[in-house]
Amino acid sequence: MPLFAIIGHDVANSSAQRQITRAEHVERLQILSREQRLIIAGPTPIEHGKNEMSGSLIIAAFDSLEAAQAWASAEPYLRDGVYSHVDIKPFIKTLPEATDHTADKVAPL
Repeated sequence: MPLFAIIGHDVANSSAQRQITRAEHVERLQILSREQRLIIAGPTPIEHGKNEMSGSLIIAAFDSLEAAQAWASAEPYLRDGVYSHVDIKPFIKTLPEATDHTADKVAPL
C-alpha cells in the first residue's frame, strides 16, 4: 500500500482549539495505527520546548491519493479551524529499511 505525507498547517494561535479537538484527532490516528497503516505522526512546534505549533506531520498508508485526500478532508483539526489547510504528497520510505507490509519499496539514496 503506498505511503502519503499529510502536512497540516496550523492557523495562528491554534493552541486552545488544538486542545479542544485533540482527543478526536488522536483517535483517528490510533485507528490507523491499529490497522498498521500509520508510520509516524506528530506535531511540528514553532520552537522546541514551546507550546505553540505550526502544524502536524502524518505519514500513513492509503490505497490511493484520493483515499488519503478523503481521510484528510475529515480531519477534526481541519474541520474545527486548527489547520488552515492540509498538503498531501506521495512518500517513499527509504530509511530505515522497510520491515512491514505498509512500506513502499526502498528507494535508492
